[in-house]
Amino acid sequence: MALISCSGCSLWDSITSRDFRVRNLFKPEDPPLVVLEKSVDGDMRAAALAKLKEPLAHGGTSQEQEKVLKVLTEAALMDRQALCRLQAIQTLKQFKDSRVPGVLRDAYYRASNFNPETGNVIKCQALEALGEARSPDGLEILIKVLREPAVIGSEQERQQKLDERIVAAKALGKYKEYQATENLLALLQADQDVALRNCCRDSLVAITGKELPAEYSSWEAYLHQGNRPREENPGFFGKILQTAGWKN
Repeated sequence: MALISCSGCSLWDSITSRDFRVRNLFKPEDPPLVVLEKSVDGDMRAAALAKLKEPLAHGGTSQEQEKVLKVLTEAALMDRQALCRLQAIQTLKQFKDSRVPGVLRDAYYRASNFNPETGNVIKCQALEALGEARSPDGLEILIKVLREPAVIGSEQERQQKLDERIVAAKALGKYKEYQATENLLALLQADQDVALRNCCRDSLVAITGKELPAEYSSWEAYLHQGNRPREENPGFFGKILQTAGWKN
């Protein structure tokens, strides 16, 4: 199970359920939806959430798609167990349903319902998943988080916000849109944090295939000489680029 790891985030293993009272009521072969409907045990619910697959991608019906997506959405946004929210986000990351990016966006904001440390883990997981989503919603929130100023507060608060910005920078490496490269470039010019700058550089390398140092001048010269990644299907963002004078 692939999970993000960032310097200020607690590890998945540290967020565990303490309710084992109903564990013996279910068998390992019970369908995940049955467990999720009846169990209040966080560990069992998380395990069931991990087993859910996207129905339409596996020969299922539209009705099954709606039911599974509803269960995962409720878990990602409202479950009282942080472990379950994390697993719901992790499972949703594999879905192709167009509604998923909106759920992941809301999961990021609703993570504030938990204490700051736990909420930080959930926020980072949601941002990482938005990178995989490669959607306009995902691009918008990743850029927003990347551009947020450093927090004025305790060292822990500053580190948590930096963790989010680092994950956002990494996630933007999944996008080939002009907005992604320009915002990564802008951060190279404006921010001095080494870890964050290196993440921006790595994402620019992933987007362009060009190996350059984490220096604004090098990337500015390369990107603004008409070099940018080709898009298989320009779509909405492609029209913006064409309007701005970019050519494939």
